[in-house]
Amino acid sequence: MVNKKYKKWTGSGRNSALPVFVWFLCLLIACKKDKDKEVFVPADEITTSVTDLIPDKETKKVSAVLNFKNIEAIDHISVIKSGGSSYSQNISRQELSTPYTFSYLVQASDPESFRLLLRAYYKDGNASNQLSLNVDNRRGFFVRKVSRIARVTGKSLANELLPNPNNTAGKWNVGGTDLGIVWEMAPQTYGVFFGDTFGQDFVPNTANPGPNGGSWRSNVLAFSNDNQLADGFSFSSMATDNTGNAREIIPGGKDQSGNGNLTSIPSAAIRANGADYVHYFNIKNWTGWITNHSGLYKSVDNGQTWTKCETVLFPASSNFGMAGYFKKDGYVYMIGTRAGRSNPAYLARFKEADIENPGKYEYWNSTSGNWVTGDESKASVIINEQVGELSFLYNTKHKKWIIAYFNESRYNITMRTAADITGPWSNPYELASGKEYAQLYGSYFHPLSASGDDLYFLMSMWMPYNVFLMKAELADMGGL
Repeated sequence: MVNKKYKKWTGSGRNSALPVFVWFLCLLIACKKDKDKEVFVPADEITTSVTDLIPDKETKKVSAVLNFKNIEAIDHISVIKSGGSSYSQNISRQELSTPYTFSYLVQASDPESFRLLLRAYYKDGNASNQLSLNVDNRRGFFVRKVSRIARVTGKSLANELLPNPNNTAGKWNVGGTDLGIVWEMAPQTYGVFFGDTFGQDFVPNTANPGPNGGSWRSNVLAFSNDNQLADGFSFSSMATDNTGNAREIIPGGKDQSGNGNLTSIPSAAIRANGADYVHYFNIKNWTGWITNHSGLYKSVDNGQTWTKCETVLFPASSNFGMAGYFKKDGYVYMIGTRAGRSNPAYLARFKEADIENPGKYEYWNSTSGNWVTGDESKASVIINEQVGELSFLYNTKHKKWIIAYFNESRYNITMRTAADITGPWSNPYELASGKEYAQLYGSYFHPLSASGDDLYFLMSMWMPYNVFLMKAELADMGGL
């Protein structure tokens, strides 16, 4: 029957093509009518500028501002939850606007991470693609995100996309250097001490990382008025010699015999009692970090000239051979270690006016629960593990002491927190991993990190032997 019908319809002879033409014409007209009935469904019907959401600490809500491209064709928005307890919600067209603020109240049963999946359903029965909102629902205090913001020193490497606002190689003959100890000299004015420094001819050497090249200076000093660090850390000037090159501040002997004065390395800096001070250690031999002594240099002219504080001398065996400083409640607090990266941390404090009088330094003794004056041997361990180059501060928003240091065994920059400077200190958080940032070390907080959620710190990398600005985002979400 089918064959006969087909044969009769198509026919044969002179006019057989006409019915076929008519058939195709009808088919095209029908297709066009069907197409005219279709509603265009853009893949990104629902859009938002932020898809990673964090609950508000007080209200426990997450919110996103949504926009719609074809809102008049929408019947409703469907919301479901991926992960955790089941949840669904329909938002009718009458409730929608563009823009529209969507909110979700986080439940106690929700996991630490889940997604809210939104899809638009149209009046003709079609549906849009799905929009995924990712909810970070971790509780308590934690580091949310860590990123490398910019290069601080040296020349950019080939294919390096990081901002490099300072061009220290071309401006001040600083091609390779490390550390980057930042302190506030005056409101919105900062000093930055760097370690062993080499000239603009410095070229990173994968076979022999670290210091290379000429113009060796044991340390150099930069100045900054930059208070907006989201795009990098800019210098206004450096302490220079009469040729415009960054000059050495703390003398280093450059004796490479292993038995003399090799170099002088800054480890902490502070403005106290109207003057600026830098704590340094003088190295005899890097094998074993053998030091001759540690001490202080002082500037009374905003960092332009420096003199040695003859009254302050820490012997090679001191547990404050390397240190960090922070001022709070009328004291300068000092956390120290023996020179190197294999030793625990100890705590001391002193009044600003007593910084040049070690006999008035007070050392925390956990056994007695008291501060002991003038006797370093009474200082107790406050962090009992490998503490390398360190810095610390008190964050006023989170009401926590925060310390960061290089930990050799974990091969990372470690952070710990405490409600009280004497401890107990928290379990370690990882700020940066050597697996991601090879041969990392040093972790010096910028003073702007003492408030808010953004923790900025300067971090060194042995290859390419330069300093980078890092940012960690802190969160304290409490509990539900």
